[in-house]
Amino acid sequence: MEALMQSLRFWLESTALSSFVRDNGYWVWPISESIHFIGLSMLVGTVGLFDLRMLGMARELSLPGLHRLIKWGIGGYIMNILTGIIFFTAYPFQYMYNPAFWWKLVFMGCAGINVLLFYTTVYHRIKVLEPGDDAPPTAKTMAAVSLVCWIGVMSCGRLLTFFRP
Repeated sequence: MEALMQSLRFWLESTALSSFVRDNGYWVWPISESIHFIGLSMLVGTVGLFDLRMLGMARELSLPGLHRLIKWGIGGYIMNILTGIIFFTAYPFQYMYNPAFWWKLVFMGCAGINVLLFYTTVYHRIKVLEPGDDAPPTAKTMAAVSLVCWIGVMSCGRLLTFFRP
């Protein structure tokens, strides 16, 4: 496994993207970090608000109305994936051997599974609710899992800088 990790690391470091970021790090990295933060704000701002509403907060807001904002969260998620690829490709050793990075991926994976389950099981019951209506217990559980996952992603992302290999 270690040989595979080292091969991946050396290959990533030899790519044009890695060289570009390292050679222009004084402006590429800060811009990428800013885009990453904006994307995270879009993601958590929309998905987090939707999840909190499903948990019963701000019941006067319409769940279907809030759901229309989720496309902004998806846009933020795409921004984060792209900038995350930039970070990982430029300095793979900072991530590949960092437990916070692997936990971040676990939380992202759990969030993805949760989203898939949400849309295949209870979303059809959410999209017809009126303001003031209570979300079903299954949806509340999925909302709580979503919040825990995204808080985990953010926490592990922040911890990346503290656990350097």
